[in-house]
Amino acid sequence: MKKTLIGAGLGFVLVLGGWYAFNSYKEDKTVTVKTTKHVAAKTVHKVSGPELDTAAKNFYEIEANLKGDDIFYYGMITMALQKLEFKDEENYRLLNTPENIQRIQLSRANLQYLKNKVVELKASEPYPNILDKWLKGDFSHIEKDYLTIRNLKNDPTQPSENPVLKVRTTEEEEKYIQHFFGDEGLQKNKIDWEL
Repeated sequence: MKKTLIGAGLGFVLVLGGWYAFNSYKEDKTVTVKTTKHVAAKTVHKVSGPELDTAAKNFYEIEANLKGDDIFYYGMITMALQKLEFKDEENYRLLNTPENIQRIQLSRANLQYLKNKVVELKASEPYPNILDKWLKGDFSHIEKDYLTIRNLKNDPTQPSENPVLKVRTTEEEEKYIQHFFGDEGLQKNKIDWEL
């Protein structure tokens, strides 16, 4: 009887040990699968020094006339015009806006310039978060981002109507870029966002 109990105990230990070994193997296998999974990385265009110098020129007039966070407000609003079509827009001109309003292309260099200014000017939210998204090429909520920025200057007690008609299609955006920035702007857009 003693041998039977010892044998049963030993069998239990072997079963328990086997169960442990099996689960350890299963866990190791799961870890191995997780660590060997490869994710394709997207190459991102690196902004050069000369591109940042050009961006500084793009923002020179805006910076000369504004203080504090206003450079982000007007710069980001102006760049968003490239991706958004507005109600009552005619030939890319917005109702009740000056005809000579400066247009700034939504490019990595211009975004990086503003991102550098975020640090320098200690910009408040939501500017840094939206700039981070746009620099990553995430324009999935461009209308919401635009409205968030726009509402920073609106009277919160006065409800305002959404002036956005729609997000431009790729073709419509390319026509906008061609209109304001020419072939050079189209090439820049391709290098920045179509990798």
